[in-house]
Amino acid sequence: MLNISDNEPKNIIKVETTKAYKYTSIPIFFNYLPKVMWSLLALLIIILFVPWTQNVQGFGQVTAFRPEQRPQTVQSPIPGTIRQWFVREGDTVNAGDTLVFITEIKDEYFDPNLLENLTAELQAKQAALISYKDKAEALSQQIKALKENQEIKLQQAILRVQADSNEYEAARMQYKFAEIQFKRTDTLYNEGVKSRFEWERSNQAFQDATAKQTAARNRYLQSKADLLGIRAEFAEKISSAESNRQSAISDYFTTNAEIAKLQSKINSIGVRQSFYYVTAPQRGMVTRMTRVGIGENIKEGEPIMEIMPLQYQIAVEVFVRPVDLPLMHLHEKGRIEFDGWPAIVFSGWPSITFGTFGGEIVAIDNVLSENGMYRILMVPDAEDVPWPEQIRFGSGVRAILLLKDVPVWYEIWRQLNGFPPEYYTPENKGAELGNKTKKTASK
Repeated sequence: MLNISDNEPKNIIKVETTKAYKYTSIPIFFNYLPKVMWSLLALLIIILFVPWTQNVQGFGQVTAFRPEQRPQTVQSPIPGTIRQWFVREGDTVNAGDTLVFITEIKDEYFDPNLLENLTAELQAKQAALISYKDKAEALSQQIKALKENQEIKLQQAILRVQADSNEYEAARMQYKFAEIQFKRTDTLYNEGVKSRFEWERSNQAFQDATAKQTAARNRYLQSKADLLGIRAEFAEKISSAESNRQSAISDYFTTNAEIAKLQSKINSIGVRQSFYYVTAPQRGMVTRMTRVGIGENIKEGEPIMEIMPLQYQIAVEVFVRPVDLPLMHLHEKGRIEFDGWPAIVFSGWPSITFGTFGGEIVAIDNVLSENGMYRILMVPDAEDVPWPEQIRFGSGVRAILLLKDVPVWYEIWRQLNGFPPEYYTPENKGAELGNKTKKTASK
């Protein structure tokens, strides 16, 4: 108690080694705990005001920028049976290389001389076509000759009618004159002035004039009938010849149509036979066979194999929610993380992110995809690090589409309340909208 002895307990016993000291003493760490806590709190407050880049994340896969550079299936243009394979999986083929040989399964194409037979039929039709043409021309000449002959006959008949008409008119005048003479003679005979002989002579003259008038009238009527007969006869002949000519022309056009059909059929069969050898549409690598074996039937348009082009411009297609679509703009930037590629991602701080690559939006679909999301196509950012060559088609990707910069505390508050990211307009589009607004206001 007085502390006057040189042999103090603390010099004899090491208190730090006792269990009681260990249980009752305060660790040195707790002496610095308040400073650590205040430092962490200050750091947290500072972090809350650090800029945070809002982003929209989408998932998708690696693809090609142009449609002809994407993996494609080679299909059978016709139904047939596989007879011979010329490639296997992993082979590199050029455009036009033969891939597989198929044969027909339709009985209408079984004839090995089908093209020769159709060609012979075509030649026969062509000969018939020439004959119908010659027949139509001959009938045209015949119709022309009939019309000329008709014109001559009609002129002759008309002249005959005119002559008979004149004769009839003269006979009629003579008849009238003879009738008057007979009546006068008869009157004088009854009065006794004229003799019986004179009366009989006058009567005879009257009878002769009557006969001549009747004969002239009959000839006139006959010539008129002949004129009508000539017209009817030639009309019938010309109509018959015209009908035959029209039939020949109809047969000509019918045969011409049949020739066109035969020619089309011959061409189609020639093209169809060229489809027996299925060829590669472009340079690429055979990646997968969808049909195998020999003697296996395939349908028209059924895939046979899949070819991956060797030359392509790589891109990624990612899918975003419909609610995030208004935030997407062409030529906006983003970060892309590839499956299997090591990456340390801080989505809100792209500057300290490691293992991601820059991308640029080049296409935005306006139609909803089957998965209920909208597709966005991105290509490598020309101003960023090139994408790795090891990535393959179909590998998964995660795209981080960068939006507006906001404080960390605001982003936390937004996430807790489930609000969407801030809507914004890119600077160039904003300038265009501003200019349009100014123009509208000035108007």
